[in-house]
Amino acid sequence: MQTKQPSRPGPTFDPQQESDGRLDARATFAYRVLDGAREVSGTMAAANPQEVARRLRAEGKTVLSVALDASISSKAKAQRPTGSATGTKVRRSDMAALCRHLGTMGEAGVPLAEALDSAATEGVRVEFRPFVQLLAEDVHSGAPLSASLSRRGRNMPPIVVALTRAAESTGQLGAMLLRAADHLQRAERTGRQLKAAASYPLFMLGAGLLVVLALLVFVLPRFSKIYADRGADLPWLTDILLSASNGVRDHGIVISLVAVALAGLVAVASRTRAVRSTLDRLRFGAPIIGRLTQLAFVAVSCRTLATLLQSGIHLLDAIAICRGLSHSPRTERFWDAIDARLRDGGSFVDALRNESLLSPTVVAMVAAGERSGRLPEVLGRAADFAEEDLETALKQATSLLEPVLVLAFGGVLGLVAIALLLPLFNMSSVITK
Repeated sequence: MQTKQPSRPGPTFDPQQESDGRLDARATFAYRVLDGAREVSGTMAAANPQEVARRLRAEGKTVLSVALDASISSKAKAQRPTGSATGTKVRRSDMAALCRHLGTMGEAGVPLAEALDSAATEGVRVEFRPFVQLLAEDVHSGAPLSASLSRRGRNMPPIVVALTRAAESTGQLGAMLLRAADHLQRAERTGRQLKAAASYPLFMLGAGLLVVLALLVFVLPRFSKIYADRGADLPWLTDILLSASNGVRDHGIVISLVAVALAGLVAVASRTRAVRSTLDRLRFGAPIIGRLTQLAFVAVSCRTLATLLQSGIHLLDAIAICRGLSHSPRTERFWDAIDARLRDGGSFVDALRNESLLSPTVVAMVAAGERSGRLPEVLGRAADFAEEDLETALKQATSLLEPVLVLAFGGVLGLVAIALLLPLFNMSSVITK
């Protein structure tokens, strides 16, 4: 069974588009109606005035007027914070805890506004509570939770906004928030595994650099004085180390400034498209790192697609969200190619076969899921396999890298020790003669 591009009313999901009205964002409308012979006024959250009028007529009321509630809109705008309050980085662990809290209380029948108030007082970390209070204020003013989340822009994971929006349209907010919490916790666990694998070699390199600098600055000058007093004939290796020691001590400030400038230059250059593409080729093409990078991409992508498709979100919208999860040019090209193939009427599995980021095993699983109509479930299983393979590959890489780093570190220290002791051996041989 091929997945053709169906006709659908909504555009591709993009949480950044809500401010200019390109998404079906909900708002609060004030209305006046006749309920029998009595005139009644109130407010209602809806996508547009027509929806408000339709819902009111379905209740047997005569609609007199429907308009945006200016007082609520101005209040929400006045309450919207500026500066660091909206620029606070939202951690996945914090957002997962909030979704878990709201989902659990929602399943227990607690209204969303009360659940947010509870989370703002005791349900999340103290540092995250001001952010939750902003959400609570928006919801109390009549804004849907999805609209309040999407206002946070880059600080909010797009998948949380998409799942919340889908839940509001189906009335399953509690279950969907619990699903979002599970997804964020899995992503957080994968991220911690990758950071833990990278921390050990970085720690070894940093410790080795500090030890070498300490030798150059504090130890070698003492040996240099001994050799000068004895008039020893220095081997070339010792002479190089002593020259390096003198250079570090005499020009330490200049060297530090140059190192900081180079680090800043590298940081700026890494943001350019050309450098990012080069780094991408290195990450995906390196013998060990390439496999880890590919497995991490498969795990995150399949898990995200499975979560979104299980929530009833269209495949093209799910692909748009996946594209926004990574800032890698290679993965962006991958999702662009998949999106273009689907919009041309091709099937999802055919689009995957034309790319090389997914292994043939994953593509075969997707093909089976597409034929059987169980694509979300199969993608979830593919994500499970990828996460297990990633964990195994990380352990193997760490076990291989550890002895290499120890040997390299020991080799550098041994070389320095030999360079320091060679003149002493020469002097002892002269004295013996």
